[in-house]
Amino acid sequence: MNSEIKNCQNCKQEFTIESEDFDFYEKVKVPAPTFCPECRMQRRMIFMNERALYKRQCDLCHKDVISVFPANATHPVYCTPCWWSDNWNPLIYGKDYDFSKSFFQQFKELMSVFPWPALDTIEPSMVNSPYCSISSYLKNCYFFHNSDYSENSAYGAFTERAKDSYDLFTIDGCEQCYEGVNLVNCNCALFSMNCENCHNVSFSRDLTGCSYCFGCINLRNKNYYIFNEPYSKEEYFSKLKTFDAGSYKAVQGVKENAKSLFLKSPRRFAHSRRNSKTTGEYVNQSKNTQFAYQVIGAEDSKYVHFLIIAPTKDSYDLTMWGGNANRLYECMGCGGGQDDVKFSYGCWSDATMNLEYCMVVKVPCTNLFGCIGLRRKSYCILNKQYTKEEYNLLCDKIIKHMNDAPFIDKLGKVYKYGEFFPAELGQFAYNESVAQQFFPLDKQEAIKQGYNWKDSEERNYKIDLKSQNLPDHIKDVSDDIAGKVIECAHKGECNEQCTTAYKIIPQELQFYKKMDLPLPRLCPNCRHYQRLAQRNPIKLWHRQCMNVGCKNEFETSYAPDRPEIIYCETCYNNEVA
Repeated sequence: MNSEIKNCQNCKQEFTIESEDFDFYEKVKVPAPTFCPECRMQRRMIFMNERALYKRQCDLCHKDVISVFPANATHPVYCTPCWWSDNWNPLIYGKDYDFSKSFFQQFKELMSVFPWPALDTIEPSMVNSPYCSISSYLKNCYFFHNSDYSENSAYGAFTERAKDSYDLFTIDGCEQCYEGVNLVNCNCALFSMNCENCHNVSFSRDLTGCSYCFGCINLRNKNYYIFNEPYSKEEYFSKLKTFDAGSYKAVQGVKENAKSLFLKSPRRFAHSRRNSKTTGEYVNQSKNTQFAYQVIGAEDSKYVHFLIIAPTKDSYDLTMWGGNANRLYECMGCGGGQDDVKFSYGCWSDATMNLEYCMVVKVPCTNLFGCIGLRRKSYCILNKQYTKEEYNLLCDKIIKHMNDAPFIDKLGKVYKYGEFFPAELGQFAYNESVAQQFFPLDKQEAIKQGYNWKDSEERNYKIDLKSQNLPDHIKDVSDDIAGKVIECAHKGECNEQCTTAYKIIPQELQFYKKMDLPLPRLCPNCRHYQRLAQRNPIKLWHRQCMNVGCKNEFETSYAPDRPEIIYCETCYNNEVA
């Protein structure tokens, strides 16, 4: 089938459906989408809240719990042990399909009575890590999200296998790291990003196999460099003392100096490696995968993002997770050994297949349509059990009904079979959801686009210290600062889920003193947003290499109006030291 240009229902912009896209839609038996790829991704992200946490009670055991759902949520919420227990049966919420209502209206009714997990974690795998969400196998961790297999760490997202590290985003296999973005197998990497197999590097980016580098960029297998200038070992450590990285003021100065150097140095058009016929950013070891972002080990896929566990094959519009996943389409937070899953959220388990329009199915199930939280079940619709023959016949009728009597949202967008859940079914306000991190909106624009918005609650914190009054140097910080309420420098005036105040936890203070690092001036959420701002967006532009005489073209996440010098792969490799 030839490619077609369509107009997005949501943003009204044109987008192209290529001939190979139609081949995929035919393979998984779905119609072509009516939303553009970016709006599809934004819509999926609305359904996930990873950072807005609340204190409430479990509606089953009535114990106090930390949850992504506030106390006034309209549906039941169970603590993690209760949700995973056998003390309740998800099938009791099953309901007959009503052809007088749209499918999405009926699914919303099921959502409103079904018990949701307070935090999306696996209880036996979490040890002393109560303020962490969408995570597993954490020990002594605090405020970790979308992360696994880490210990003695705090304030991380998309972090795998971290130890004794703080303030992280997209990290794998790192120890004693701080304020890191895109670090792999690094030890003692501070204020650095896009580094791999590095040791004792600070204020640096795009380093591989380097040790003892400070304020450097584009180095390979180098030791004892400062702002890309080589030093002897003795000269390096002597010079390093003059920067005094324990001072907050000094750190800001170093950052500015490093930024000046970075803008003069060429950047590779994409932070991606070992790929074949692939476009995107932060993509590794992938093949025939297009418009990907933060992906490892994907094959024959398109519009996939944050797939941090390989492999993922033959999938479109999959955001977050992956991991032995095959033929997934329009899914959020799905993976872990699944096949043929469509239009679903928060579903993961080995031997799970043939799910459509399902949520939080986390143990093996097959052949489910419009179900929530079922366990080891097959042939269910809206959490009601059917025979195989009844299931297949009713599914066909429901799909026809979804097309004949579609759900129409308050802005007039039409949702037939083949579209992900309408945003109106989302349980979170836009500014609570992951969408705010990657597609930030202010209140006025969010409401205009039909999304819910949560106004900041009056916290009435008793501020012990203003951030501007914190000691400049870590050596002047006394132990009694741990636990004090510190006013965030943003004071809630930003659009970054600011908590307006924060505390330094004891183990965090010990880390700062051990590593000779100044105290932060922003709350954890605002710090997280500063790390996000260092990364390139989830978007591609067609550009030409900026090296004089080179005419190579490529797709890059560096917009044309940005100040960086962007090279093709060949020119970049010829340039780096």
